[in-house]
Amino acid sequence: MNNATAPSAPGAAGDSLVGSVLGPFVLLTLLGAVLAAVMYVQKKRRSERLRHRLLPMYSYDPAEELQESEHELLVEAEEHQGGHSSPSAPNIV
Repeated sequence: MNNATAPSAPGAAGDSLVGSVLGPFVLLTLLGAVLAAVMYVQKKRRSERLRHRLLPMYSYDPAEELQESEHELLVEAEEHQGGHSSPSAPNIV
């Protein structure tokens, strides 16, 4: 009986191990990147739809904002003067 085994190529076993580990890793990485891109596009699309839906409700008018801020200042001044007004100080309305 001959117990001699046929010599195998030294790099063949290492190449199959690298391929069996690296292949699924690369596949999972690519799958994760595609999934992240799809989720990003969906989120962006959803936020754009929401923005277009809410835009008419929150239209910006600089003149209106100026009037509102002036009104708020007058209300604050009246409240401040109402509690601490002295008889000699005139009320500004």
